[in-house]
Amino acid sequence: MRKSPPRSNSSPQSPPPAVALDRIDRKILDLLQRDSRITNLELAGRVGLSPAPCSRRVKRLHDDGFISREVAIVDPARVGNTLIAFVSVELDRQREDVLATFERKMAAQKVVQQCYFISGESDYLLVVACRDMEHYNAFVREVLANEHNIRRFRTSFNLNRVKYETAIDLEAALD
Repeated sequence: MRKSPPRSNSSPQSPPPAVALDRIDRKILDLLQRDSRITNLELAGRVGLSPAPCSRRVKRLHDDGFISREVAIVDPARVGNTLIAFVSVELDRQREDVLATFERKMAAQKVVQQCYFISGESDYLLVVACRDMEHYNAFVREVLANEHNIRRFRTSFNLNRVKYETAIDLEAALD
C-alpha cells in the first residue's frame, strides 16, 4: 500500500510540541478535564492557590492552547444515537490535495465524530455515531459511496462500550 509523503507538523490541526508544566498547572488541568464546572474558588483551594493566581493560570492555560475548549459530553444512547461504527477507509490516491478534500468532507459530516489519518493498511479511521442501521446506511450511500477516491471501506460496529474516557493522563503525557 502506498502512503502519501509525511504531512507537515505545522498544519493548523497539529499541536505544538508539549512544554513543561509545573505541578500546579498539571493539577489544574487534571481537575478541569474531569469537571470544568468547578468554581475558581474550589479549584484554587484544591491546588493550593488563592483565587486570583489560580484564575490567571487558568486563563494562561486557555491562551496557550492547553485547554482547547470546554464542552458537555452527551451520552449518545440517551439521545438516540445507539449505533457507533468504526470505519476504516482506504483511498485510491493519497496526494495532499486529495487528502485535504477527503478530510474537509468528513469534517462536514455531523455523524462523523472523529476522523484520524492513520498508518497501516487503511488511510483513515472514522468514528461514526448514528441512530440505527438505516441511518448508517444513508450515510454510506450519500457520503462514502459517492466519494470516487475511496477504494474500499470496512465497518466494525460497537457491541458494548467497555471504557470511554476523555481525560488525558497528564503524568504520562507531559513527563
